[in-house]
Parts: sequence; structure tokens; C-alpha cells
Amino acid sequence: MKIKYFEYITVYLSVFLVCVFVGIVGRLVLLEKGADEYTAGVFFWISTGFGVLMFAILSLFLNDLAERLVNRFLKAKKNESPESRIPCEDFIKIEEELQDGLIKLRFSENKNSAIDIQQLREQQQNAARNQKQARIDRAIRYAQQEFALYVSDDGLKQLSKNLIIYAEDINFEKIKPVKVKDLSNLDLYHFGWNIWNCFKVSRQDKAAQFLKLTFAEALKDVEMNSIKTHLKDDEQKGFIKIIEDFKDF
Repeated sequence: MKIKYFEYITVYLSVFLVCVFVGIVGRLVLLEKGADEYTAGVFFWISTGFGVLMFAILSLFLNDLAERLVNRFLKAKKNESPESRIPCEDFIKIEEELQDGLIKLRFSENKNSAIDIQQLREQQQNAARNQKQARIDRAIRYAQQEFALYVSDDGLKQLSKNLIIYAEDINFEKIKPVKVKDLSNLDLYHFGWNIWNCFKVSRQDKAAQFLKLTFAEALKDVEMNSIKTHLKDDEQKGFIKIIEDFKDF
């Protein structure tokens, strides 16, 4: 701002000095022509003031005119469409290239998105398999712990296989019976309910069928409907108790 004022002062001072010089020259000319001092002095001040006044008027008028011309030129340049400066054929070519690039970009994004979805699906499937396998391992540990004193080694191995068949919902015809000793039907019912609670892959009638086939000799005189209705009787009685949570196995 100070620089701008300094420029104005410099310009007007220069004009004033020029006007004074012109006034002095005019005064000297009048004196040579025989005019008196008063008339020459009046002419000096009038010519100096008139010169300064004319410069100020012209400066304001010219500045306003220049500003209008500049604004009109800039407005015309702004309204001029960029496409109008591009040949029609070149513009069509550029537009086609942009569309092709956009299509390729979208195709690449969709392809990457499909890959991401497939990877996510595989991760979810692997997580589900790992979770299911963890439950099977937990159920086998639980069964071996509960039946270690009442079933032979071969019987424990077969019981583990039967549990896998139940968990994977494989054909129950592949289940083979396991002999037990010193356990009551109530113990077997509790075991069946605990296994159902661990997996919850089927209705309780499937758990009753699993018990009926696995412990065929012990439950040979009990109907499946009866097994189903007594799975959770007397929860804390017998050697095998009802377990609500298998996190400890």
C-alpha cells in the first residue's frame, strides 16, 4: 500500500514540476512581450493549475476507460469455451480416449473388487471350518475325559469317529456301536445333550438318534422319543453332568 502511494506522489509531483516549468516559460515569454509582473504571475499560476487539473481529469478518465476495456477482455476470454479452441476432430478423439480410460479404470476396479470379495469369502469359509474343527476337537476331548473309565481304547476311538459323523452330519449308517460299563442311561442322556449343545447342528431328535446308534446295547430297550424327552433330566445327577459351556475343554 505504501509503495502504491509513493508511486502516486512521484507521478503527480513530476506532473506538477512540468506544469511549473511550462508556467515559468510562459511567464518569461509574457515578460519579453512587454506584460507587467502581475499579469505574468497570474498566467504562471493559472497555467500551472490548469495543467495539473487537466492531468488529474485525464488520469481519472483514462484509468476508468482502461479498467472497462480490461474487464471486457477478461470476460470474453472467460466465456470462451475450451472446446471452441480445440478442433472438432481432436476434441472427439480426446473424448473417446477419456471414455476408454474410464471404462478400463472401472473394469480394473471391478476386477479388483471381485478378487477382494473372493478372498473375503475364502477367509470366512476358512474361519468357519476352523471354528467347526475346534468344536469337534473340544467334543472329542470331552468324550474321552468322560468315558475314559467306562470304555475301552478302541471304544474311545470309535466314539471319536461317531462324533465326527454327527458334527459333519454324515450318513448315520456309518455310526458303529460303542460298549460302555458302569454308566446309567441318565449319564448317556446327559452326554447326548452336552454334545448337542456343543454343536447345535441339528434338532435334539438327531442327538437322540446318535445316542441310540452309538450306545445301541445300553439303550436297546429305550425308544428314541423317550431318549429325546429325558436328555436333560436331573442335570447334576449321575457321573456325567449337564454342561452349559464347553469353553473349558
